[in-house]
Amino acid sequence: MKTRNESNRLAKECIVTALIELMKVRDYHSISITEITRKAGVSRMAYYRNYTSKEDILNKYMEEVGISIHEKISSMNTREEILDYYRELFEQLGAYRDLGITAYRAHLGELILDNINKNMAVTFRPENDSAAARYQHLYLAGAFYNVFIEWLKSGRQESCEEMAQICCHLTCDGCYIKKGTNENE
Repeated sequence: MKTRNESNRLAKECIVTALIELMKVRDYHSISITEITRKAGVSRMAYYRNYTSKEDILNKYMEEVGISIHEKISSMNTREEILDYYRELFEQLGAYRDLGITAYRAHLGELILDNINKNMAVTFRPENDSAAARYQHLYLAGAFYNVFIEWLKSGRQESCEEMAQICCHLTCDGCYIKKGTNENE
């Protein structure tokens, strides 16, 4: 017998999958809740128990993905660790490429960027509360968003390792890691 939490988790997975699949073939804004629940094989009650809107589906899912990824790689500070961080980030995000590209094509890039901002704030914690530290974080998150989206749009031509090297170079040489933690300095 399935527990309520297990049933709820499965309903959420089905809803997310249904929305992403529908977004691949239909305009996001024309997709109805009825279509999502029908494709997911869940009731409207199950839908509304978990979500308030289509945006809520994507936002909560992106939050879960981001938290999961950043829990694995959030304590990295040296150049080698930053390289590992980006490699893992591209491998993990590459696994969710359908979500990323369909959300972007549905003009929902802001949802992606908001989640990158939240998660990078956890990973690259500013040393102080200055305006410069806040803008530095936003600069890094915005840059990563653009690199990530371009990588998806171009069909992920570069390997995760190549993308990690590119981002590590930009991050480390751009002084986004604490001075003195780079063993190559």
